[in-house]
Amino acid sequence: MKADIDMAPFRRDSVHRRPSSHPSTYEADILFAFTSLTKWVLQTITEMGEKVKSSKSFRVLTKTTQPVHAVCVLMVVILSIVFFPVDKKQSNLLASRFTHLTYFTAFSLHVGSQFWMTFVSGLSLYFNLARHAFGDVQRILFPRYFTMNCVLSAITTIQFGRLHASTLSQWDLHMYLQLTALTLCFLVEFCIRIYFVPSVLELISKKTVIEKAAGIGQEVGHYDLGPLLQCPHYMTVHHLFRKVHMYTAIGNIIAIMCSAFHLYYLACYGIVKVV
Repeated sequence: MKADIDMAPFRRDSVHRRPSSHPSTYEADILFAFTSLTKWVLQTITEMGEKVKSSKSFRVLTKTTQPVHAVCVLMVVILSIVFFPVDKKQSNLLASRFTHLTYFTAFSLHVGSQFWMTFVSGLSLYFNLARHAFGDVQRILFPRYFTMNCVLSAITTIQFGRLHASTLSQWDLHMYLQLTALTLCFLVEFCIRIYFVPSVLELISKKTVIEKAAGIGQEVGHYDLGPLLQCPHYMTVHHLFRKVHMYTAIGNIIAIMCSAFHLYYLACYGIVKVV
């Protein structure tokens, strides 16, 4: 009798226990897997959001006014497309509006960038900042300037070719000269960005380290090398910097000349041959 009483719990458990292959077990496993997946997705999205918030791009978008300018320009373009549509018959003869828009936008930004960086920003900063401070600014602006101009120049060249592709058999000397000038402008800026800008930045850093150790570099608008004139190592670095910087300046001048040449072409023939 005692054995029967002791075995009762075991019998009860064995009667009510469900096998692992019961459908409710599968449902529980699927629910657990779905919950875990949802949790992982939410955590991933949260982490990505935190990374975006801490990024420099997000700070620029949320704490500066420049993005608002871009949005305003975009809205003007959209409204212009809505209220001033191009006739469908004309659109069959002309290049797409997008091609025209990107061509004129890229070229105008390119010319504006060249003018501002060369004649306004460069001269203003050089004659108003200490030489080392000016060098720090140049280390930031130099690569961005030539990268942006290289991209804009490439877009201008490609879109110019697309605008006139349908009339290739009618190209005259002016067209070939323009395409040559635009291509030369792109190649010059591309070579400067790839081969000369890294050397300029490296030499600026080397010069700054040596000059700070010698206690010079705070003069404004001129060079005063002081005791470093007697240092052969520094003078070698200095002359190499001036040489590479001169090549960069010559390349920039060539690019500006190409842009001016194309700008004159647009002033003379733009309405007839481009639009």
